[in-house]
Amino acid sequence: MVRTLDARTSQGSNGLYSLTPSFTNGVPILFAQVALQVNNPGPFVRTLFGGIVELTANVLPVNGNLVIEVYRGLGAAQQLVYRAGTIVVADQFFSPCVFSFTGSEYNVPTAGSSQIIYSVYATFSYNPLYNVNGIRLGPESFNATLYSDD
Repeated sequence: MVRTLDARTSQGSNGLYSLTPSFTNGVPILFAQVALQVNNPGPFVRTLFGGIVELTANVLPVNGNLVIEVYRGLGAAQQLVYRAGTIVVADQFFSPCVFSFTGSEYNVPTAGSSQIIYSVYATFSYNPLYNVNGIRLGPESFNATLYSDD
């Protein structure tokens, strides 16, 4: 039987206002973090997660690249569990760019842990000849649910 251990949401923006700070070319920005509580897990623990990021590149003369990375843990102990990316087309017709993602992690280690922390970073890269501001629109949110088999 499957049991839900915890479910959390981190919402940085509902999409009504532009976000600050904006992206710095090629520098990851933390946009979401959740701490899932682990109480009496069964032998097989897994996490299902998903999120959304929205940005505009209509002021860029060339395409950019958006990468999302999800890590488990904090600091030097962080483990990359998911990575996805997309090309952000520099054209008003294709902007803003809404990037949604869904992923999972199986056999999540829980030994000696009362919570599991997931941190989500977004990196926007583009030609360094250009300086771009105000491209982080929102919404930005991340949802994670921790399951266990009993």
